[in-house]
Amino acid sequence: MSTAMPAAAAAALESTFLIEVLSSLVRTKSVNPGISEEAMARRVLAWLEPLGAEVEFVEFAPGRPSVGARIGSGDGPRLVLNGHMDTVPIDGEDRWASDPFEASVRDGYVYGRGACDMKAGLAVQIAVAHHLVALGVPLRGTLVLHFAAGEECGEPGTLSLLQAGYTGDFGIVTEPTQARVSVATRGLVHYRILIRGRSIHASRSHLGVNPVLKLRPVLEVLERYDADIRSRPHPLLPGGSCTPTITRGGVKENAVPDSVEMFLDRRLLPGETVEAELADLRARLSRIPELDFTIDVVGLPFEAAEIAQDSGWAQRVSAAVGTLTDRSPVIMGTPYASDVRNLVNDGGIEAVTFGPGNVAECHCVDERVAVSELHDAAAVIAQLSREMLS
Repeated sequence: MSTAMPAAAAAALESTFLIEVLSSLVRTKSVNPGISEEAMARRVLAWLEPLGAEVEFVEFAPGRPSVGARIGSGDGPRLVLNGHMDTVPIDGEDRWASDPFEASVRDGYVYGRGACDMKAGLAVQIAVAHHLVALGVPLRGTLVLHFAAGEECGEPGTLSLLQAGYTGDFGIVTEPTQARVSVATRGLVHYRILIRGRSIHASRSHLGVNPVLKLRPVLEVLERYDADIRSRPHPLLPGGSCTPTITRGGVKENAVPDSVEMFLDRRLLPGETVEAELADLRARLSRIPELDFTIDVVGLPFEAAEIAQDSGWAQRVSAAVGTLTDRSPVIMGTPYASDVRNLVNDGGIEAVTFGPGNVAECHCVDERVAVSELHDAAAVIAQLSREMLS
């Protein structure tokens, strides 16, 4: 970092400031479902308002605001930094070493719900914005910031920001990648299978049709399907998967149920589509004798997305990682789904996923992010922003 850089610009990238921003975000609850992102949106606004940024709340539904912001208005490149404000709920709060919303800092980590997924990435975006403004140099390009609502449930927060004009030429989704560069991400869809039977008193079960007994051949079909899709190759991603996650049915211990339903978590590779895989599953299940069933999509799916591994933008981000950190500049794929799908598929933006945190430490007890990764991600994105926009 040049010694001529203004002190305020340098301070915006230091761990002290990053921890301060992240801690304020973790302490602002935004659990989805259950707690609207409104308070988080106001918290983000409070960090951006002093910068003189153009800031707007964009709602995809009443009370569900995302935050879009722009810094600079030149005719040069537009760089989009994207992240989501919502978190998953708390599971097993009594097992946490500290209050999940306390933002405890210890052993080189910040702990708390959303610390890793993905308020760390949001803190980096805010820090980069402060850094650029503190440089005091007019921008020839535009920094476009997304703080999206609803990602954890597949809701269209990011899509609504793109539709409102917060788009660009290049993008970075600051989801956790341990400060490595990802060019491909798997998609996600949930399917529901409803198996119909005919209810009757369990003492006369032979006169009814028990849908529970149909689970055995259904599971056998799903096991073969899962093996097939896992074998489909991709250079950066594990194969797809189909995992039964919930099975439920019945109303009483002594009654044969009318129906049983099963939910499937289907992870998609780039090139696989929600509808094509639904048709494949329906055809496989239809071969089971005397199976009365329906299968459909539940919730809002995530499409898979990717850009070329040799993309100039991906190589540029990777080169910055190699120069500014002690991390290997490896191009990778992310096994989870994210809103990078909106940037790539809907916005036509050349976008990568790159941010602080390890996905293995998300959605879990004692969720945490390494302070060193916060610092590295901020340093890399700040340099790219300076080179592209100033």
